[in-house]
Amino acid sequence: MLRQRGRRLRDGLGESVVGDLRLHSLLRGSEVHRVAQLCSRDVRGSKDVLLLDPLYQPELVAVGADALLIRGFESADGTGYVQEWHCVLEVGD
Repeated sequence: MLRQRGRRLRDGLGESVVGDLRLHSLLRGSEVHRVAQLCSRDVRGSKDVLLLDPLYQPELVAVGADALLIRGFESADGTGYVQEWHCVLEVGD
C-alpha cells in the first residue's frame, strides 16, 4: 500500500504483504464493479483470506521488469479513498 486514507505515505511504501493478487468483477444490481484483492489460501480449506481491503475499479498504472503499480479506491467507514498498490512479482519454478 502506498497510501493511508488517500494520503501518500511519507516513506514511499507502506507495509509489505505477501499474497496472491486476484482480479475479478462483481455484479451489484445492474452495475459491474472491477475488484482487486490480495488473498492467501486457508491451509485447512478452500476459502481465501483477504489480506488487505479490496481495491475497487483498479487500473494498471505502470509495469516494470518485476513489479507493477495498480491504482483504485478503497472504502473505509463508508468513504472512498484513492489507494495504490506496488506489486512485486515473484516468478515460481
